[in-house]
Amino acid sequence: MTSKRYPQFLLIGDSHIQRASRLRDGFSFGAVLAEHVERRLDVVNRGFSGYNSSHMLCILDQIIPSTSAAKVDYVLLLLGSNDSCLPSSPTNQYVPLEEYRANLKTIITHSSIKVHDPLILIVTPPPINEVHLEVQDRENGHGDLTRLQENSFRYAEAVRGLAKEFHHEKLRLVDLWGAIIKEARKVTSGDEAAMPGSKATGDNTSLRMILEDGLHLTGIGYEIFLNEVLSAMGGTWIDHDPNNHKTSWGFPRWEDAPRTSINS
Repeated sequence: MTSKRYPQFLLIGDSHIQRASRLRDGFSFGAVLAEHVERRLDVVNRGFSGYNSSHMLCILDQIIPSTSAAKVDYVLLLLGSNDSCLPSSPTNQYVPLEEYRANLKTIITHSSIKVHDPLILIVTPPPINEVHLEVQDRENGHGDLTRLQENSFRYAEAVRGLAKEFHHEKLRLVDLWGAIIKEARKVTSGDEAAMPGSKATGDNTSLRMILEDGLHLTGIGYEIFLNEVLSAMGGTWIDHDPNNHKTSWGFPRWEDAPRTSINS
């Protein structure tokens, strides 16, 4: 008898993805997503802290399963927080904007992904909080900010542009940047054109709650992230009809499940 495998929901990205399976402030993005698709999809985390889009291109063939090993129904892609480091950053993670855009385009059209014909969820990298991040950068011996909000915004815009370019295909935008900035603007006043999270606008209390060090997501940040992902999925796996499991679950409910007896 051949084994039956669940299709995969593949998470690909940097530290935002690597940390998504952890418990943060009582919330786990990975656990709640797994519950949302339980008995239908296996959530697989392929997050690599510190990676940029160029790093990811080098290993893509090794992290995407062959069609004989698994069927990938969803791919979530989040890269850009490291690509958008300043060229002068001592971390050497910077990738020029046009190269970043080209790398993402190569990833979403890569044969190892296309062969699965998945729904691709492409995510804008989250904003930063310069005031908070500068403290962390100095503590890490970097001397100055490794990232700027206005630069991070450009990389988020590149993702939005790709989503528009591929709108006719199985690709949807998860605008994490926009969702977080929307929360940040709730505690700002004055110029609507001013960008929350920049040193020019000062420290932002909402961003302090959403970004634990000015860069990485807190539990609140991951909850915002998950809500955007579920919205982009369109509520595919929300069961209001108790009979939905008969067509969407990998195996039947216990009432309908086959049985065997060691005495038979």
